[in-house]
Amino acid sequence: MYAYVKALLVCAFLVLIHPGCSSGNAIKNISSPLSPPSSALDRAVVRDRVFITAQPSEAEIRSLPGKGITCVFNVRSPEEMSDKTQVPFAEDSVVIHAGMHYAQVPIGGEKYPYVPETLEAFAKVMQADTGKILLHCKSGGRTAWLYAAYELKYLGKSPQEIMKWLERYGYWPLPIEKLTGIPLELRKLQ
Repeated sequence: MYAYVKALLVCAFLVLIHPGCSSGNAIKNISSPLSPPSSALDRAVVRDRVFITAQPSEAEIRSLPGKGITCVFNVRSPEEMSDKTQVPFAEDSVVIHAGMHYAQVPIGGEKYPYVPETLEAFAKVMQADTGKILLHCKSGGRTAWLYAAYELKYLGKSPQEIMKWLERYGYWPLPIEKLTGIPLELRKLQ
C-alpha cells in the first residue's frame, strides 16, 4: 500500500514540475479567469507585481507603461511570434518603443521544454526589474506554471499552496484525484 501511495505522489509531483501534454488544453476546456472579457489585461491574474495573462494586443502593450508595467516577459516560441495570424506586430519592438524592457524565453514542446534555466531567467528579470511585469504566453497556461515554479523555488511557497492557486486554471485537483475521489498531498523532496 505504501509503495502505491508513494507512486501516486511521485506522479502528482511530476505533473507539477513538468505539465507538458495537458497544460494548453486545460485552459481551453474550463471556465477560468482567462475566459472573456476579450482584453488580455482584463483577464490577467495578478500575483505580487506580476500580471499573468494571454497574448496582449499591440494597443494593450502600448498601454502598459500607464499601468506601471516596466517589463514584458514572453514565453511564446519564436515560431509562434513569427506567425502574423497570431501576432500581427513585432512585439519586442513595440515593447521597447514604449520604454519597457523585453525578454523572450520560450517554453513549449520538445524544442523548448520546461527547464530550470527558464525559471532562472525569469528570476533574474524579477530581481533586476523592480516594476510591474507582464508575463504572457498564448493563453496564460505556460506562464501560470512558470510563476508557480517561481513561488515554489524563490518565495518558499509550499506545493499545496501553489496547487491551490493553480486550481483556478483547472490544474488541481489532479485528474487522478478526480477519478478516484482520493485527495493527494504534494511535498518537496529536497
